[in-house]
Amino acid sequence: MKKWLVLTLFFLLAACAVAQARPTATQVFLPEVLRQATSDFKPRPWPDTTSGIHVFNDQLPGSMSQTLLQFSATRYAGTQKMTRSTADQLRAINPDFLILHYRLGPGLGYRGIQNGCQPTGDWLAIVEGNTWVQEWPGDGVVQENWFFHWPESGSTRVLQCDWGWYLMDLSSSAYRTWWQAEVLRQLRANDDDGLFLDSLSVPNYLGGSSYNPNLPDLDTVFESAWAQRIHNWLDWLQTQPAGDYYIVPNVGSWITTRDPTDYSPVDGVMIEGFALEGDASPYALVDWQLQMNRILSLVTTGKAVINQTYAYGDRERMFALGSYLLIKGNRTYFNLELDYAPEWWPEYDLPIGSPTQNAGTAITNLRLASGLYRRSFSNGFVLVNPTNPWDGSGQTIPINLGGTYYLAQTSGGGEVPESGIPTGVITYQAVTSLNLPPYSAAVLFNTHP
Repeated sequence: MKKWLVLTLFFLLAACAVAQARPTATQVFLPEVLRQATSDFKPRPWPDTTSGIHVFNDQLPGSMSQTLLQFSATRYAGTQKMTRSTADQLRAINPDFLILHYRLGPGLGYRGIQNGCQPTGDWLAIVEGNTWVQEWPGDGVVQENWFFHWPESGSTRVLQCDWGWYLMDLSSSAYRTWWQAEVLRQLRANDDDGLFLDSLSVPNYLGGSSYNPNLPDLDTVFESAWAQRIHNWLDWLQTQPAGDYYIVPNVGSWITTRDPTDYSPVDGVMIEGFALEGDASPYALVDWQLQMNRILSLVTTGKAVINQTYAYGDRERMFALGSYLLIKGNRTYFNLELDYAPEWWPEYDLPIGSPTQNAGTAITNLRLASGLYRRSFSNGFVLVNPTNPWDGSGQTIPINLGGTYYLAQTSGGGEVPESGIPTGVITYQAVTSLNLPPYSAAVLFNTHP
């Protein structure tokens, strides 16, 4: 959700330039849209992530030099929110480059918010072909039974006051029919491989007061009902032509302990806020453990997992990377997101190899008696201290390594210069022991890389 603070402005600006007329209601509901959308279609395969560190970028600029196109197409597994022309440029270099189409999961984008919670700003926009088009279809198409109303016995639409979208009734057959036709047309126009469904979690987990009218901050009956709506929505999508594409919801940080949502129907998820909330903002130890366990439950069943965070400090980046290595499977991606420009951090180039130790379904399988978490790889191992100095669990943990290993130390990185050569640096220090402070990690190699 944090990326929305940047994305909203981008969408609003893009919407101002919309030149493409929206389809009429008749065009939207043409049955051939559903028949043709997935004719002989197969998405590009998820790249195998067993060995090394694999990056799935959140979004790239719509215009890049040939040097940066080459960099992006060969260094990233994929991205989302790309126009067709940029997608074609990337795939001319790497035909297997994955691209997801961006849509809201539980909502329908309306207008930017002004003056508290007034949707009077510019229209929100999404990609269709080579154009950013207005997401809202117009009052002549919108039907009242598409919307989720609160209180449920009333007739009030629910507006998300931070980002300007309305909460929809995911069980409405009329909404499902219209929405799928829209999405299939856009997937075809964009040549996308899958559908990224943003913010697809129980809505009041974003804060009940962030909606108008307010949703309950805590209501287990409300939350259970919404978790079931989400599951039914995803289950239905997989039976439809849209299910021929990858279905990848953004499930947020997924650390709400009472969250009953079952994401088993999906092809993958994005964890936004992976490992820690941001610089100097680690999760409570129990929340970190919960997030790791929930991710492992997906990794072990073959789901793709995009692990994205917004931490940029050297210590925080290494902690996020170490956490990624603990849960890494064969469809597990990592991203330290900074901005739209292509970026690269030196941690991505660590030659750790493939895991030689199975994490299983519980992160405790990797826990040492000291409280550190350790996982072995073909070229070394990772150690992670997930304790938190503010929740009472924080401790600096010493460890005798029992021999000489080479500790990776990184600096620099970030936006990739026009040369296409990343600026980050990795050095290696011979060590026989370590002291790991709270929310830190160490990647060690058996021999000097």
